Amino acid sequence: MRVFFTVFVALFLCGCTPADDKQQLLDQATEAHGGYDKLKAASTWIADIRRYQRGDSYVMTNYYRPGMVRLEQENADGEKSADVIGHPHCWGKHGPIVISCSDETRENDRPRVIMEMAVQLWPLQGSDWSLLTRSEEMAGGLQIDVLEALYRPLDSKVTFRFDRKTQLLHSMSIHGVKGGELGTHTHEYSEFNEHCGVIMADHNVKSFEGRIWVEEDVLSLECGQVDEAFFVRPAQVAEGYIEEQSENGHVVACVDGRGTRDELATAVENAGIDILGGWQEHILNDEKSQLCVAVQADPDDTFDDLFIKHVPASDYLAIYSMSPSAENVEAMTTSLKSESLAREYDMRWPVRVMIFDNDGMGLTGETVVQVSAAVGKN
Repeated sequence: MRVFFTVFVALFLCGCTPADDKQQLLDQATEAHGGYDKLKAASTWIADIRRYQRGDSYVMTNYYRPGMVRLEQENADGEKSADVIGHPHCWGKHGPIVISCSDETRENDRPRVIMEMAVQLWPLQGSDWSLLTRSEEMAGGLQIDVLEALYRPLDSKVTFRFDRKTQLLHSMSIHGVKGGELGTHTHEYSEFNEHCGVIMADHNVKSFEGRIWVEEDVLSLECGQVDEAFFVRPAQVAEGYIEEQSENGHVVACVDGRGTRDELATAVENAGIDILGGWQEHILNDEKSQLCVAVQADPDDTFDDLFIKHVPASDYLAIYSMSPSAENVEAMTTSLKSESLAREYDMRWPVRVMIFDNDGMGLTGETVVQVSAAVGKN
């Protein structure tokens, strides 16, 4: 009886009940980051982000609205790629090609979309979120307050961890997939600074099942209007469209044209080298072909069952179509020859055929064919 009375008096004096503990933690953290009103006012922004991934780094520009992210990266030809993730928005753009997201990609990006929204804290006050549990733990010598919440629209539980001393967000976790593997995504935040009148983390370490796959640094961030139309998918490339482009040199691994993608992927894996993307068929001058993929390797490397070769930097003419048939590829090649003559170019072999029928995670229901050839002045 005495224990009950002591607890009751303590709760009476602080004006709270056990059910308020979760909300109280969220309110304190929200205030530590700048307060609900300021956080909501800073909910659309544009940031330059440096990513450290696979031993390299590159700069991306992120455009953000709650629940939607557009990532842009400048390509070698000055064109900007664009990936948009969110619900219902989800597509990727490279040059004139715009591919909608596969179901696998939508599920793969679900944790990212939710965490990018939840990191601002103010959305958790809305009806889309339910606060589930509050607990405590230790992490790296820090006392951590843990809040579990449910994002109702996607039935996703998110675990928030706050540094008890500063009440700033320490990390966040959510269950999901990455590359087909089920597991837990975690973002860990540090280097907090003021942006747009609120406190945001300038460093984010992203891991999956404890394995760090990327780190990000905020180089600059400005709050301002990011129009909804910026996330609407543009029209697909027009049938028969021809463009001139420039490409950096890269290394490819190839097998005889009778091979399949699975056989090539297995041979590359057995060689211990990484696939960078860019599946392509090389049609040689004698009409023989090789199936190739861009890889991270030295052009002088030699492997069993693989041809390693360097594709030099060059100007290209490329033509696009929605039909991958062999007859159509032959017709597209003929069109490239005619266009090269008309522009007074010398067309060089091999001719490359690239079929875009997935977004790297799965089939999208669309097929775009690009036939391209290196060109130079006669």
